[in-house]
Amino acid sequence: MNTTAYYYVRPTDSLFVRGNMAFGDSGEHGASLMPPPPSLFAGAFRSALLGKDAAQLTAFLSDGLCTHRALAQCLGSPQAPGDFRITWLSLAGDPGAGATPEPISPLPADLLMLGRDFATLQPRAVAEGVQSAGDLPLRATLVSAKQEKPKGGVFLRSKALEQHLQGQCPANTHGVESRHLYQRDSRLGIGLDTDARTAQTGQIYTTEGFAFSPATPAGPAVFASTGFLVGIKGAVDLLPAEGLLRLGGDGRSAHYRKVNFTAPTANNIPGNKARFRLLLQTPAIFTQGWLPDGVSEQDGRHRLQGDGFSARLACAALGRRDIVSGWNLHQWKPKPAQAAVPAGSVYWFDEFTGDARKLAAWVANGLWPDHPDALQQTRRAEGYNRALLGAWN
Repeated sequence: MNTTAYYYVRPTDSLFVRGNMAFGDSGEHGASLMPPPPSLFAGAFRSALLGKDAAQLTAFLSDGLCTHRALAQCLGSPQAPGDFRITWLSLAGDPGAGATPEPISPLPADLLMLGRDFATLQPRAVAEGVQSAGDLPLRATLVSAKQEKPKGGVFLRSKALEQHLQGQCPANTHGVESRHLYQRDSRLGIGLDTDARTAQTGQIYTTEGFAFSPATPAGPAVFASTGFLVGIKGAVDLLPAEGLLRLGGDGRSAHYRKVNFTAPTANNIPGNKARFRLLLQTPAIFTQGWLPDGVSEQDGRHRLQGDGFSARLACAALGRRDIVSGWNLHQWKPKPAQAAVPAGSVYWFDEFTGDARKLAAWVANGLWPDHPDALQQTRRAEGYNRALLGAWN
């Protein structure tokens, strides 16, 4: 039950993933998120597990707990999640011909595409006479021979992610543009009067979706199909090898199948240089805002203190703050809105001391406190606070 199984999820229709921006007035546009939050897949797979047996679904809705022992251990209750946990989430491309789907990742905050080549941000001390906000000793700095606007819509293929985690600058041949993964699909809608069953005057709006496995008339397709790669722990013996999911807004259909995939291992643990990076793979909800739990300020220095290891936080490159919310189907009310550090954010640590294996275990378990509260346990099961350990060369 504690083994992680990986599934390739391929939307069979346009996928609508609502963000947390206000939406509802006439003429408004409902923007979607891409990549989606991990809680989207946690809810879809948990619903698929419950939907297999009407009696178990009824028991969960009425009592908050399944009567089937293994299913109860997997799903737990709405207040205390069981063994189920999302441990991996990324976009994915399926080469076809029975090959394993390839994970596709957004650019981390310390990596840019300038022209046709990747460029990295490196921690540098602030030059004398330059004022800069923040308490950390180093700033993520781009050193480039010319000024150039970074190119958007670029993702990393698996080889590029591997190179980046090893502290190397990826080759441009290992990047892929978003148009080869998905295309935006806007839909026009109109508000309805539920009593009169007629259209409401002036209530016209648009919503934004995403069509996967897009046709590429300008050239050959990079992948036979595209979708998501999802790692699930605690439900190996309960999920069929393949099936269908209700995914995203309006419960659009998606097909999933079990695949053989090996996630990047923690082989980038600090060595003689005693330095490493943390790359957030999913949004992270920290009790201290942007600071990971376990980091505290000591004599003007920010130090990470874990069970058997310690390090100094020297630099950080963060994206714009996310808001994590959602809908509680069991209680039929919104989930609490929480600020989150966005996926792709990077933290640099040096002065590492202690057991590197314990550091790797802490990262693999998610960046959570030792004793999470009920809401943190729920968010942990949904796949938030997942990170990858990278080298800092």
